[in-house]
Amino acid sequence: MKLIADSGSTKTTWVLLDGAKVKATITTSGLNPYFHNSESVEAVIRADLAPFLVEDHIHEVHFYGAGCSTEYNNTMIADAIRFFFRKAAVSVYHDILGAARALFGKGRGIACILGTGCNSCYFDGTNTTSEVDSLGYLFGDEGAGSYLGKLFLGAYLKKELPADLRSAFDKEYGFTLEDILNSLYNRPSPNRFLASFSVFLSPNREHPFVHGLLERSFQDFFDAHIKKYEDYHKTPVGFIGSIASVYKDILSAVAAREDVEIFRILSSPAEGLIEYHQL
Repeated sequence: MKLIADSGSTKTTWVLLDGAKVKATITTSGLNPYFHNSESVEAVIRADLAPFLVEDHIHEVHFYGAGCSTEYNNTMIADAIRFFFRKAAVSVYHDILGAARALFGKGRGIACILGTGCNSCYFDGTNTTSEVDSLGYLFGDEGAGSYLGKLFLGAYLKKELPADLRSAFDKEYGFTLEDILNSLYNRPSPNRFLASFSVFLSPNREHPFVHGLLERSFQDFFDAHIKKYEDYHKTPVGFIGSIASVYKDILSAVAAREDVEIFRILSSPAEGLIEYHQL
């Protein structure tokens, strides 16, 4: 059997394949190696994954993960997986390759991730080429959930929100300045904290301030990523991720303004990766 994993900063989706059949789907927390060490990765697998699978039945593991962009990070993830699935051949790939395979199969196109974080690449059907490094929530993540949260919280803290929006936010969250700063600087996964505010933005998307913030964020993504690729307006462009899926109408409007036709939007790579690894 094959075990396919799609891991972002927030969650990991594990799919067990028996030939062309999906036997099980299991969700655990995200296993980004920039926010985890080998001990915490093993703890997640031990508690939330391994008890639901038979070790000897797994012969291949294909793990696609955010942050899996260096030999050190990939080895750390692979070693943690091998500790539990000792008979399996384990392969660890960057999540952008997973996005490309899920979106285009063995075809070509510009693959983009817009979830908690963001990334992009050109895919020729086999290999990926990135024109922009993924710099994380401090220096990048344009268009992603963490970026939306950063723009929105920045406006809130600087008292730039319209009164009605500020009142609605205060009523729902009741944060103090100390609450926000502690979550950003003293607690784990500040990127997830920032991205969590999409839950507030989505039902308020028609508010002029929020709509403008979303448009600005996606325009920033096009400027920082897609427009860096040669002939981008003549190349199929696909998106994967919760943010791309939830706000696909606004994202598509920005794309049309840039003369870009979106080929496909998926909320998760899992469906496309299942198709790819069934071949």
